[in-house]
Amino acid sequence: MGQDPNQPYPGQYGQPGDVPPQPSEYQSGYQQPNAYPPPNPEYQQPAPGAPGYQPNPGYPPAPGYQYQQQTYGQQGPLYNTANPNGPTTINMEPNVAAGLSYLTWIAGLIFFLIEKKNRFVRFNALQEILLTVVVFVAGFILGYIPFIGGAISSLVWIAGFILWLICIINAFQGKYFKLPIIGDYAERWANPGVPGMPMR
Repeated sequence: MGQDPNQPYPGQYGQPGDVPPQPSEYQSGYQQPNAYPPPNPEYQQPAPGAPGYQPNPGYPPAPGYQYQQQTYGQQGPLYNTANPNGPTTINMEPNVAAGLSYLTWIAGLIFFLIEKKNRFVRFNALQEILLTVVVFVAGFILGYIPFIGGAISSLVWIAGFILWLICIINAFQGKYFKLPIIGDYAERWANPGVPGMPMR
């Protein structure tokens, strides 16, 4: 008598009393001995620099991270530390930077902004700016005086040029030369709160 096609074959999975096959070691997934457990999905690593942050063992820190961490918030390097006019934050001798700041008021403004520490450089840069402003404004206003305005304005420009020449020569020589009135304001605003540099 033939087998009923609607009935399962003997021993086929799903018949009463049959035991389902157990997955083998390779079917259930291979696990390497001493493998690390899966990470906890609820744990979040703190950001670098935050309290509790620990770098991943076995992995070096990102390039440049350690250097940035050490130098962040610190002042830049100082140059010419043995110079009698003091160290600078720009790689230039103080007398050279102070002399170059007298070339134009723009040069004086640049040196005043980029030099953060040296009082000699900042003083001469600011004195150049104030001298240019005073000479320009005085020469322009006095030029409107009737009859003699042109002559007075010319004298102001000549006097300003002579003062400028004296200042730039002393600056390149490293001498602390202060103009009357203008030099007092330049000395006061060069580095507020810093004791004045002795005259030489």
